[in-house]
Amino acid sequence: MCLNVLLFIMSFNLLLPEMNAYLTDLGGADKKWMILGLWTIAAAIARPFSGKIADSISRKSVMYFGVFVSVIISFLYPFFITVGGFLILRFLHGFSTGFHPTGATALIADVVPKGKRGEAMGIFGVTVSIGFSLGQAIGSPIKIAFGTDGLFYASGIMGILSLLFLLKAKEEKINVGPVRVPVYKRIIPRLNEIIAPEVIQPSLIMFVTAMCSGIYMMIVPDISENLGMQNKGLFYLVNVVFMIITRILSGRFYDLFGARKNLYLGLSLMIVGAIVTGTSTTVFQFLLSSIIFGIAASICSPALFAWTADLALKEFKGRGMATMFIALELGIAFGALCTQIIYNNDHNMVLSLFIFMSIMCVLGIFYLYVTRNVKTNLLN
Repeated sequence: MCLNVLLFIMSFNLLLPEMNAYLTDLGGADKKWMILGLWTIAAAIARPFSGKIADSISRKSVMYFGVFVSVIISFLYPFFITVGGFLILRFLHGFSTGFHPTGATALIADVVPKGKRGEAMGIFGVTVSIGFSLGQAIGSPIKIAFGTDGLFYASGIMGILSLLFLLKAKEEKINVGPVRVPVYKRIIPRLNEIIAPEVIQPSLIMFVTAMCSGIYMMIVPDISENLGMQNKGLFYLVNVVFMIITRILSGRFYDLFGARKNLYLGLSLMIVGAIVTGTSTTVFQFLLSSIIFGIAASICSPALFAWTADLALKEFKGRGMATMFIALELGIAFGALCTQIIYNNDHNMVLSLFIFMSIMCVLGIFYLYVTRNVKTNLLN
């Protein structure tokens, strides 16, 4: 499962470092936020459906659909060379990430004992981190070696490779309800199946941390270019080692101390990382900030995944995970939009953008504190 997730996440992340420049060349410099915005909005729309299907049919079915969509869209990019065509594909590509991770996370939550979920989600989180970071780290070298079209094709090929591991993955048989229930009722969610109220607390914090990630995804290529860095994914290559170590440890810390203590620390480090990034004037300082942000994200992510897995109702595990992922997608989209509004291709506004990010993290810490006695499960 982890190898499948690794290759799938790498397949779409290797595009990101070069997409700002690509859209600018197409004449859409003022629409950079849509690269992530449309993609994550589509993913958020897909989450309730993927959660419903994962709960009522199977976990792997939504994963297969996500991979197939991703592969098809990757091979179509070279044939849509207008701003409008590219943005339409970005929107459609988002549906793949709205399906695959929901099924993958629910499947893993099924097979891992409750007392080990933090540790397991830490290992799973390492896989996700490597996928994000390594994908973005190799994107620019692939583009330099094979051109933009080669980059798109590499994305599709990596998606196909992920299928090989998905074929080998096993899932527990789930209760799909009466056999005579029409298929559409197992696909289209009812209103009470769209959002899982039991996971609202981790989902709101996920929104904040995902917003931070969205800001970094948008701004890192531009800061890298401004500092003269040829590999626009080097920021992520540097932090991946620290993220791996931190994620394994933080997953274990969740099992020992619970979510809130981990999240207090993670959000505090995000504030430090934001200030260091926003004031970066040298490559060394910029890469130092990547380490701080990487450690912060690696503390927060396993805690949020495991917290959601613990709070989600057993019979609606897919719905619970889908709710958390909706928050993730909307957070990334919000971060991308805020980057476009505050930064707006003006490097003098970079610090203002990261001050805004710091304020949002402070609000996240405040929310965790005021809701500390609002317990919806034992591991709150």
